[in-house]
Amino acid sequence: MIRKQWLCLLLVVLFTAALFPAHAESEEEEEWLCLLCGSEASGDVCPFCAAPMDAWTCQGCGTRNLSGVCRTCGKNVDTSILEQSACGDPLRAWPAVRYLADLGRGDALCRLACYYETGLMVPQDTEQALACVQKAVDHGYAPALLELGKIYDEGKWVEQDEFTAMEYFQKAAEAGIPEALWYIGTFYEEGFVVRRNPETAMSYYRRAAEAGNADSWMSLAACYALGKGTEADPAEALAYYEKAAEGGSALACDYLGYLYMTGEMVARDTVKGIAYYQEAARLGNARSMMALGYAYLAGQGVDPDPSEAARWYEQAALAGRADALEILNRIN
Repeated sequence: MIRKQWLCLLLVVLFTAALFPAHAESEEEEEWLCLLCGSEASGDVCPFCAAPMDAWTCQGCGTRNLSGVCRTCGKNVDTSILEQSACGDPLRAWPAVRYLADLGRGDALCRLACYYETGLMVPQDTEQALACVQKAVDHGYAPALLELGKIYDEGKWVEQDEFTAMEYFQKAAEAGIPEALWYIGTFYEEGFVVRRNPETAMSYYRRAAEAGNADSWMSLAACYALGKGTEADPAEALAYYEKAAEGGSALACDYLGYLYMTGEMVARDTVKGIAYYQEAARLGNARSMMALGYAYLAGQGVDPDPSEAARWYEQAALAGRADALEILNRIN
């Protein structure tokens, strides 16, 4: 009798356990992204860097915090995360980029695509990179339409498809992205997908330029310089090159530097040439950095200064010019 009672009790326990598993086993631990190292974590502490959940580093003063506001400078955690994701340093930006991409922010998803493209912090995966950009579009991030246009136009990650590229450029233009208007202009200028029409190309370049795309003034200048879609007019071309430079186009500053240094299209003026090269270099143009290096090495428009020449060649090398590194090794 006792054995039967124990057997019944055991069956009840087993049946109850099957229906109502232990609380610790039934509830999965919440997963979260560590804002210090960007790793997936669960529980209360990141298993990779040992940071507690919700820990973050203030981008204003470098203080680590757990509360929503920095205890040292008062910066809000959301503001800090946005600043970190856009800081330009891919390693430092990584935790914030991954966190914001997980929330569906389009700009972060496009940045995450770059990580998948290069294989930095994640396995290299161009399909996943493309999926990130597409997801950004799905979340209503208009600049991602432009990026998809470029991807299909260049055949990057996908088979080149200019028809699909044009569709995305048109959608991006409708969404108010000035650079998309420039791309459409190039299609009309070259006759890709649409019938070649230099006049229509110029109208798109003008719309893009007036909407804030400074490099589009360069395209208009080239049309006037070469007589494409309009009568050739060197003076008008120069005016548009200068307008592009005023708008912050590094390409325009570099080209104007070349024109004034050589005397092509304008009266030769090395002082102006050097000034334009310096502005282009400030805007990140590596070719102008090379030109400044040569100018200081040869005394072209400036007094010869080998140390200043070396400084500019070094800047050009850091900007990706391998030939600058070769010259730097020779003159040092």
